[in-house]
Amino acid sequence: MMKKVRLLLGVFSLLFAALLCANTIYKTVKPDGTIVFSDVPSPGSVEVDIVQDKNVVIPSLASPQVQQNVNKKTQILRQQYQIAILSPAPNETIRNNLGEVNIRFEIQPEFVGIIYLLLDNQLVNTGGKKQLKLNNVERGTHSIEVQLRDNSGKIFASSGQQTFFLHKASALINAN
Repeated sequence: MMKKVRLLLGVFSLLFAALLCANTIYKTVKPDGTIVFSDVPSPGSVEVDIVQDKNVVIPSLASPQVQQNVNKKTQILRQQYQIAILSPAPNETIRNNLGEVNIRFEIQPEFVGIIYLLLDNQLVNTGGKKQLKLNNVERGTHSIEVQLRDNSGKIFASSGQQTFFLHKASALINAN
């Protein structure tokens, strides 16, 4: 919507400037559909009838009620959200041969939007739950991060990366 308003204002500004500089304006429609206004005639151009009244009225962009609603939404979105990963603890070692890791976290204040869970900087889960289970995680060092995003993907808050270690029993132990 704002792009259309800006484009419309730009066109009006150009036309107004042309009115100040020239008495005759020519309009040319190119084969690709673009429209060109000029004070120099070109092949296929048409003279544009210019109204001598140089007053331009620009409509209001938003009513006061709409502006108040926008301000309220912006204020709500600017709240400071705090995300705490409760489990696994920082630098915790998890021993699980199936590669299962339970992730628990807390968000203050209550958040309405999409919660993203990243494992090693890769998106692995989205949703609205505050407890998630990862399966088939490989052994080794991993980092997790929880992000809060709105429907357009804008990040409101992030837990920051937290490291944990996953140990699995070696396949070489108890070899026959």
